[in-house]
Amino acid sequence: MANSFFTLFWRNLFKNKVFSFINIAGLALGFAGFIVSYQYINRETSYDRWNKNLEDIYLVGLTQEGNHSDQTPSSLATVLQDNLPEVVRAGRKINYFYGDYPIFGEETIYVKKAIAIDSAAARIFDIEPQYGSLYKSAEQHEATLVTASLAKKLFPKDPDFSEPKKVPVLALPLGMEETIYGVNKHKGLSFLDFDLLFIKEMGGEQDLFTYQTFVQVKTGTDPSLLETKINRLFHDKLAKQANRTASTFSNGSIYLDPLANLHLRPKHGSNSAYVTIWVLGILSMVILTLAAANFTNLMLAQADKRAKEIALKKVFGNNRGRVGAEFLLEACLQCVLAALIALLLLTITSNVLEKWFNDDLGKQLLKSATFLQLLFALLFTSLLSGVYPAFILSAYKPVRLLKGSSISHANRMFLRNSLLVFQFVIALVFIAGVITVKSQIDFMQQTEKGFEPGHVINFKSIGLYYDTKLDGAFQDLKSRLAQKPGIAYVAAASNVPGGAEAPPRKQFTHIDGAAEMDHVGVDIDYFKTLNIETKEGSTTVSLSQLLADSSKNYAVVNETAVQKLGLSQPIGATVSGCATDFTVIAVVPDVKAYGFENKVAPTLYSFKDECGPGHFKITLMVKANAGKNDDAIKAVQEEWNKNPNAESLPLDYTFLDQQYAQQYAKQEQLSNVLYGFTCLSVIIALMGLFSMSAYQISTRQKETSIRRILGASIVAIFIQFNKVFFKIIIIAVVLAIPISYLILYLWLANFAYKTPINNWIFIWISCFFVFMSTLTVAYQSIKAARAKPVDNLRDE
Repeated sequence: MANSFFTLFWRNLFKNKVFSFINIAGLALGFAGFIVSYQYINRETSYDRWNKNLEDIYLVGLTQEGNHSDQTPSSLATVLQDNLPEVVRAGRKINYFYGDYPIFGEETIYVKKAIAIDSAAARIFDIEPQYGSLYKSAEQHEATLVTASLAKKLFPKDPDFSEPKKVPVLALPLGMEETIYGVNKHKGLSFLDFDLLFIKEMGGEQDLFTYQTFVQVKTGTDPSLLETKINRLFHDKLAKQANRTASTFSNGSIYLDPLANLHLRPKHGSNSAYVTIWVLGILSMVILTLAAANFTNLMLAQADKRAKEIALKKVFGNNRGRVGAEFLLEACLQCVLAALIALLLLTITSNVLEKWFNDDLGKQLLKSATFLQLLFALLFTSLLSGVYPAFILSAYKPVRLLKGSSISHANRMFLRNSLLVFQFVIALVFIAGVITVKSQIDFMQQTEKGFEPGHVINFKSIGLYYDTKLDGAFQDLKSRLAQKPGIAYVAAASNVPGGAEAPPRKQFTHIDGAAEMDHVGVDIDYFKTLNIETKEGSTTVSLSQLLADSSKNYAVVNETAVQKLGLSQPIGATVSGCATDFTVIAVVPDVKAYGFENKVAPTLYSFKDECGPGHFKITLMVKANAGKNDDAIKAVQEEWNKNPNAESLPLDYTFLDQQYAQQYAKQEQLSNVLYGFTCLSVIIALMGLFSMSAYQISTRQKETSIRRILGASIVAIFIQFNKVFFKIIIIAVVLAIPISYLILYLWLANFAYKTPINNWIFIWISCFFVFMSTLTVAYQSIKAARAKPVDNLRDE
């Protein structure tokens, strides 16, 4: 019996080659989309899952005026550890805030991701070296680790070292060294993302820096109760201290954010990554459902051709359950075949997909979770595509089928049309989605940002290797560069638009109000370099004026700061912060320096280093004349070579427009994903339309011939065949418009600055599908209409 089943299976497969190809190709595309999506989802949801204490670890953050920040006072960790018995340990983490960290190994490397944590945080995140112990003695509480990839570059002859190695850092003439104690043991992806890790004791009452504070609590601790206790402790012991009353912490409240949430949906950042994986998961299941619907539709459409096969099986003793099981097994075999083809396609196109997702997805393909998910997809698709046809086709009486009665029925036609409508609704929603996402990206790229990043070259942290005093060698460097051909302006700043680190926040006050504001240290040419216009006053301050008037500290504020501080007459107003009184000399537009998802923060720009470490102007921006980028880089390189601190240290720079483009990289990735799924959904929908039209036309050849004999024109027959499909598309459009509008509205709600939904896209999409369906059906319907009637009638 098994042999006869497989013989019939292959015979039916090759007997209906076109329909079999459409079935398997549609399923293969659905499986390919599902596998790729869940490879990415598996990677994104695996962060810190290896940490056995994951459920007990929280980030302690600060909420002010509804805004969440991950920065807290340096002494908070110590206070929590000493006063709360629920807290097992509390630790700190801070990024290296002077840009890239140069290390001189076999080659000089600028480490992009350098962070520092204390010993408690090292235990919270289960940090340990690949070989040996982290500390070499009982008294040691500090160490430096590197990743395996960085170790291979620094020490290619001994990348798996276990004994400490000393390497020069920052600048060779300074004679500074760092002892690297080992290679970090990679246990899996983690929120604590680094190439170079400093484990150092830090914090204290006089520490002016802010940190990310993490706590590990006892198992079973109620986070809401703990949050309440931390808030009370925070206000009693920290926020009201004399040196904190005018700080960013005086009127905030504490929140706890689980470590499991920090990668995808942190309270202090964007949840776009979380939205992306949900969209991917839903889309992949929808695509798989579309493919299954296509399969069901075709199986029901071809039921008449298999009527006698079903009847004979029942005559020879097969009961309804056995016949239904065979149809279900047939669907399952086609699904397995499609899944194998999908795996083959993904293997061939793996390099393209990794570039598309900007991720190494190949590693996820071989993991057990991927195969379990694929097994689930196989079962889901097999049941979805096979159960209903098996139930319906196995129910017919053999006597009626052997007499030649058709097993088609109005209910079957309604179901087939409903499945086609479903396919087109999904395809329409996908197209509307990809157009709107692309429109939002275009909006972010083309809308007024408040500054111009074009032709601006960012030399990161170059000021560390010069005298950063206002009248020192760094100013001399800027003056020399300003005279070079091809260079329009030169400026220094503590932060640049689109940088990895947002400006530090400080509290600034005015007689009419107070606000938590970003602070950016700038020099006199900053606004010219970025072409930031002035709304009120003047940003033009001479160097001699700043030096001569040492008793005054000038500042520039943006429009949001004017509103937040209640400055009715901003020019000349006094704003206090960083233990300094600033005189406002100008108001500039809001600069969308850090993307479009959040409103521009109130910002104060000052010309001196009033706010201390973390606010120093160490980054150099060079504005090149059009077409002179290479000349500008060459001029800086020549000056860099004259600097004794630059020995063996390559010049590190980025183009500001490319750096700023990273602000919408996630949206571009989502656009690419949507584009791929849109193509899949449209192809599957059109394949379903093609197969349905081909089958219907083939079964209506006698009707067509009779219509021709009775005088019907080719155009009339063409319209007759297409009428039902036009109705299907119209119904799909009517259903798709409210669904897609709601989805797009909810997605755009994540952006503070966004493009409106263009209602015309629904008209364009409708016209597109009418055109595509006409093309899909046209060839077959015209061919059938032009056939000689006598040939079709003779066959009868």
